[in-house]
Amino acid sequence: GLDLPGGELVRVVAPYAVLALVAGVALVWRRLCAAGLAALLAGYAVPSSAVTVAGHVLPLEEDERERLIPKGALAAGRWLRDHSAPGDVVATDLHCLHPRWVACDSRHYWVSAFTERRVLVEGWAYAESTLSRAELFATPYLTLPYADPVRLAANDAVFRTPTAENVQHLATKYGVKWLFTGINPQLGKFARLRFRNATSSVYEIAPDTLARR
Repeated sequence: GLDLPGGELVRVVAPYAVLALVAGVALVWRRLCAAGLAALLAGYAVPSSAVTVAGHVLPLEEDERERLIPKGALAAGRWLRDHSAPGDVVATDLHCLHPRWVACDSRHYWVSAFTERRVLVEGWAYAESTLSRAELFATPYLTLPYADPVRLAANDAVFRTPTAENVQHLATKYGVKWLFTGINPQLGKFARLRFRNATSSVYEIAPDTLARR
């Protein structure tokens, strides 16, 4: 047989040392696999595929950024911030990051960012009510609909088909005082235009405006 240095003691101990080494390697491998699975379940299993993830983290081209955030948006948002109270509530019809997509990518947050005000409904991609409904490995949370369709319908009705009743409902039920949108002249019949530039408009729901309707 193999003549090992160290005599009889080495021949007795060597097999057990090899077994211990193999067991140690197996333990480390199991821990690495478990850590990888935990990471997968914790963060990377929500989108339906790696392609979905990559498509949302790649850097945007300059013209794409301009389409996602109009040039006049910051000025309109800052005007609203400077002319409103910290507790005022804003409504907007801007919910989808990519307006040309068929499915709504609901990571739209620049209205609340620029105005520094609470927005009734803007983007909802990262809300707990959205993430809790994303089916593991199947449903991308980025395209799930808003969790409260009644609130969303009341919000969007003001911008799509503005009436005195729609505006009054948004003001009394949800406490909305300001409307932030694109160019929508019809809103001027039921709310007071306070700011407008080439891309954005800000309307105030004033009591005297509603009283005349």
